[in-house]
Amino acid sequence: MVILDLASSYALLLWHMLWPITFGLALSALVRSYIPTDTIVHRLGSNHLESASLSVTLGAVSSVCNYATIGMGHTLREKGASWSNTLAFMISSTNVGISMLIAVYGFLGILFLEIMVVTAFAFIILAYFIAIALKMPEPCVNGSGSNGESRHRNAWEKACSFFRDDLNMTRKDILVGLLVASSVSVLMPSSWWELLFWNVQEHGFLAWLWNAIIGIIIAILTFGCSIGNVSLAAVMWWNGVSPGGVMAFLLSSLLTFPMLRMSNQYYGVSVTIRQATVLFLSILLSCLLMDFILDRASIYLVRSNAIAAGSGDGAIITLILNLLIGGLGLLMYWKGKGGEDGDSM
Repeated sequence: MVILDLASSYALLLWHMLWPITFGLALSALVRSYIPTDTIVHRLGSNHLESASLSVTLGAVSSVCNYATIGMGHTLREKGASWSNTLAFMISSTNVGISMLIAVYGFLGILFLEIMVVTAFAFIILAYFIAIALKMPEPCVNGSGSNGESRHRNAWEKACSFFRDDLNMTRKDILVGLLVASSVSVLMPSSWWELLFWNVQEHGFLAWLWNAIIGIIIAILTFGCSIGNVSLAAVMWWNGVSPGGVMAFLLSSLLTFPMLRMSNQYYGVSVTIRQATVLFLSILLSCLLMDFILDRASIYLVRSNAIAAGSGDGAIITLILNLLIGGLGLLMYWKGKGGEDGDSM
């Protein structure tokens, strides 16, 4: 029975994540091929309000899975985007993207969704300025977008080659990450969450701090994708974990081991450590701030189970998206075979 539950949970999660993962990888490949370098350098190469707003908007609209977000962030860096703008895009993409917001609303309700959006924007702002304070490396355009012209006839073929290369590089991390997320959701009793997190009423600020740190650690150890973490976040929420603890878990998908491993492949150890430091501090501070505001405002939070039985319309939409975007992914992967030796980095 347990094996059947694990297989069912894994298959269901993989089915629901098929189109976001494919869409994210395809978007990264298309941006890398079609958007002129000068456009990105002009818009996102410096740190100011306009570039930050554009980065957040681009991330929210793209709504890519966090596995693909790392590749997309690397694309922006190669195109000349600053680290602050790149992080703003990545955080926005994984935490305030359309698919993520819909998942949070379905599992946790409208009030928690509103809290998450506010906390996510605090996360983005803090990460933006902490990245500047820590002096993350300036953008360095390597011209990779033009090196492949002799190997590809057009931008579409380059995009297909990039898509194939990125999928080959990340598919193991994607499959293992989804397996761990589904296994934890099946095997870990909900009562265990109560042993990990402190009661806010009894410990106050120390509980906020502890719960936020534990939330980050659990996210790192389970290394699920951003949308895949929503179900585990719902279990934590229904079992009384403080808002900051749940939020820290949800916001930490870019800090998981597969994400750090991919960052290390792209940027090296030193930059990856600094990036992780920026993300950790920003998540911790934004969650503490959110817990403080909720406490001071005396906002009452209902912890009822918000999940309803899956509707036929939802299943049909998922089926259509998987067929359309999954079909696009198959086409790009097949077309990219001719550029298998190309460099997608």
